[in-house]
Amino acid sequence: MIRKTSAIYKILTAVALFTGILLNLLKTSSAISLLSYYTSQSNIICFIAFVCFSVMEIRDKEGKYKNSDVYYLVKGALIIMIFLTTFCYHIALAPFGFNMESLHRDLLIKKIANFFLHTCSPVMVILDYFLFDKKGNLKFFYPFLWILFPLNYVGYVYNYAAHGGKFFSIGGSEKYAYFFLDYIELGVWGVVKWLAIILVGILLVSYILVVIDKRLGKKKKG
Repeated sequence: MIRKTSAIYKILTAVALFTGILLNLLKTSSAISLLSYYTSQSNIICFIAFVCFSVMEIRDKEGKYKNSDVYYLVKGALIIMIFLTTFCYHIALAPFGFNMESLHRDLLIKKIANFFLHTCSPVMVILDYFLFDKKGNLKFFYPFLWILFPLNYVGYVYNYAAHGGKFFSIGGSEKYAYFFLDYIELGVWGVVKWLAIILVGILLVSYILVVIDKRLGKKKKG
C-alpha cells in the first residue's frame, strides 16, 4: 500500500513539475531566456528525476533501488536544489519585483506557472523525502557534492552571456539573470562576496538536512 501511494505521489509530483514548466513556456517571447533561469533548470532536472523515480517505484516492487547510496546522493541534491529555488524566490527575489518574464500578458497563466515552479512543485519534491524515503542514509560529505549544481549554473550563466544570451531583467539583470551575478553593477568582488554568502548558506541548509536525516534514522531504529 505504501509503495503504491509512493508511486502515485511521485507521478503527481512529476505532473506538477511538468505543468509549471509548460505553463511558463506558453506564449513566451523567448523560450531560451526562460530555460536559462535557475528556476527552469532546477524544475526540469527534478521532473526528469521524478519520472525515473516513478518508473522505478512501479517496476521495482521490493524497492531495491532505494538501497543505493547513489539514490540518496541524488535525492539530497534534488532537495537542496529545489529548496534553493523556492527560498531565494520568496525571500530574496519576489519581494523586490523579480519575475522571469513580464506578467502584463497572460497574467493568470504566468501566476499559475509561478505558483507551480516556485511553491507547489518544490514543496512536493521535498515532502517526497519526508513521506517515503528511508532515513539515516545521507552522508556528511554529500553537501560538498550537492553544491556542484549551483556552481555549475553560475558557469552556465556567464557562458550564456558571453555568447550573447539575454534574460528578461525584470527586477534582475538582463545579462546575468540575477543581481548577485552582475559583476558590471557589483564589481567582481561584490559578486564573489554574494556567491560566498550563498554557498555558505547552501552548505548550512545541507548539513541541517543531513542532521535531520540522521536523527530521524536513529529515532526509527530506536
